[in-house]
Amino acid sequence: MAAEQTVTKNTGRICSMFKKKNKDESLQNEVSQNEIIQNDLIQGGKSDAVRAPKKKLPGWMIIPILAVLAFVIWGITKLAPSESRGTALAVVTAEKGNVRQTYNTSGIIESERTKVFYSPVNAPIAKCSAKAGTEVKAGEMLVTFDVTNLERDNEQSKLNELSAKYSNQDAIEQSNRAAASAAQAEAQAAQAESTLRNRISEKQNQVNQLEQAANAASSEALDNAAKAEELQQKLQENLDQQSTQRAEKENADRELANLAPDAEETKKEEVRKRAEEATNALSTLEQEYRTLEQQLGQIGGTDASGIMQELAAAKQELDALNASLTDLQNSKSPSVDTGLTGGQKSNMQVTENLAELTALTTEELLNKGREGIKAEFDGIIANVQAVEGSSAVQGGELFTLVSSKDVYVSLEVPANDFDNLKAGSRAEVKIGKKTYTGKLDSIDRIALPNDKGNPVIKARVHITNPDENVYIGVNAKVSLNVAEAENVLSLPVEVINTAADGDFVYVLQGGVVKKQPVELGVLSGSRAEIISGLEEGAEVVSDTGGNITEGMKASAVKEQ
Repeated sequence: MAAEQTVTKNTGRICSMFKKKNKDESLQNEVSQNEIIQNDLIQGGKSDAVRAPKKKLPGWMIIPILAVLAFVIWGITKLAPSESRGTALAVVTAEKGNVRQTYNTSGIIESERTKVFYSPVNAPIAKCSAKAGTEVKAGEMLVTFDVTNLERDNEQSKLNELSAKYSNQDAIEQSNRAAASAAQAEAQAAQAESTLRNRISEKQNQVNQLEQAANAASSEALDNAAKAEELQQKLQENLDQQSTQRAEKENADRELANLAPDAEETKKEEVRKRAEEATNALSTLEQEYRTLEQQLGQIGGTDASGIMQELAAAKQELDALNASLTDLQNSKSPSVDTGLTGGQKSNMQVTENLAELTALTTEELLNKGREGIKAEFDGIIANVQAVEGSSAVQGGELFTLVSSKDVYVSLEVPANDFDNLKAGSRAEVKIGKKTYTGKLDSIDRIALPNDKGNPVIKARVHITNPDENVYIGVNAKVSLNVAEAENVLSLPVEVINTAADGDFVYVLQGGVVKKQPVELGVLSGSRAEIISGLEEGAEVVSDTGGNITEGMKASAVKEQ
C-alpha cells in the first residue's frame, strides 16, 4: 500500500507540473506575439511575414500522456527502491522435496569370483588357448594334455592290480587246502576218540549191571535164608498148633465117649461141636503146613560166583579201553592254525587296496588328462603360466580366471569417514562414461595403514548391473547414499548460517529481516533438510552480497 500511495502522489505532482508548464508556455507565447507586434509598430510598418503562433496540445492527448508517465514512474520506483520500501533482498522459499546425502570416493574394480586353475596331471601341454586379458565363455576348452604317458601308466597299474589279486587268491587257496587237511585229520582223530568213548561207555554200563547183579545175588541169598528161617519157624508153629488141635479133638472125643447115655443133648451137642471145630482147625493147619513146605521147597540157593567172575572180566576190559583212550589223547598233537593270520589277511587287503587305488588314481588322472581344462564360468583370463609344449606338473598353476559378471569396487576410505559407510547403502558407480548401480555389501571392522601409512577402512561395493564395458582393475568413482529424506522441508545450503549457538537463517516477515534458528537434518551437496524452525512457504534471505542485520527493512526479490 505504501508503494501504491507513493506512486499516486508522484503521479499527482507530475500532472500539476505538466499543467503549470502548459500555462507558462501559453503566456510566454502571448508575450512573444505582443513583442513582435510592438517591434513592427516601432519599425514603422508590418513585417513581410507574420510568424504563426504555436499550437496548443489538444485536451484529449493529455490523459494518455499522463498515464504513460505514471507507468514509467511506477517502474522506476520498483527498480530503484526508495527509503520508504527499504533494501531489496533476494529470497528463496522453503519448500518440500527429497534430500539425499551422498559420500563420494573412488576405488578399483575387482572380481568377486576368481579361480586359479591348476594342472591335475603330470603331462605335456598339447594346446593352450588361454591368453591374458581375453574374454572366455563357460565350457570353453583352454588347455589340452598329451595323455600318452598317462595311458601307459594306467595300463601298468591295472596289471599290478590283477597281480596283487591273483597273489592274494593263491595264498588263500593254499591256506584253505592246509586247513582242510588239518580239519580232516582232526575229524578222524575225533571219530576214533568218539568210538572209543562209546565202547568205554558201553563197557562201563556192563560193569555197572554186573555189579548190580552181584549185589542183587548177595542180597537175594540173604533174603532166601531169612525167608527159609521164617518158613521153618512157621512150620514149627503150625505143628505146635496141630498138636494142640489134635489134643483138643481127642479130648472132645473122649469126653463125648465118656458121657452117660442119659446125658443132656445140649451137653452132647457142645462136646460134638468142640470135636468138630478141632477137626476143622486141624485140617486147616495141615493144609497151611503143606503150603509152607511148598514155599520152603521153592526157596533155592543163589550162586553169585559166576556173576563175580563175569564182573571181574568186564572191569579188566574197561581198564584196557580207558588206557587206549589215554594213549589216543596223549598221541594227539596240539591244534595248529593252518589258516591265514590276522596280520597276513590285513596285509593282503592293504596290498590289494593299494593296487586298486593306484589303478583308480591312474585311471582318474587319465580321464582328467583327456578332459583337459575348461572355463567354469564366463570371465577374463587374468594370468597365464601354462606354456604350450611344456610339461605341466600336477598341482602347478596354469592360469587365473576372473568373472566379469560378479564384480565389485574395492574402496579404501579414510578412517575419519567411517560414519559414511553403512552396509546395504545404495551406490552409484561411474566407470568411464558409463554409470552403474551398486550396493555397499561389506565393511571391514578395522582400520589398517595403507601404502602411505594412513589408516583406512576397506569396503566393497557390489555392482548390480555390470556389462561388457566393465573392466577389471580400472578406477571407478563411487557415490554412496549415506542418508535420504523424502518429501521434507528443505533450503539451499548456502542460505544456512552457522553461529556458536547453532544454525540459523534470515527470514523476511512484513518487510523486516528476522533471525530464525533452525534444526538441520539430512544434508546434500546443495540442499539441507529443515527439521524445525520454519514452515513451508517461508521467505528466506538468500542475498549474501551485503550486510544483513536483524530488524532491517527490506523488500523481497524472488530468485528465478
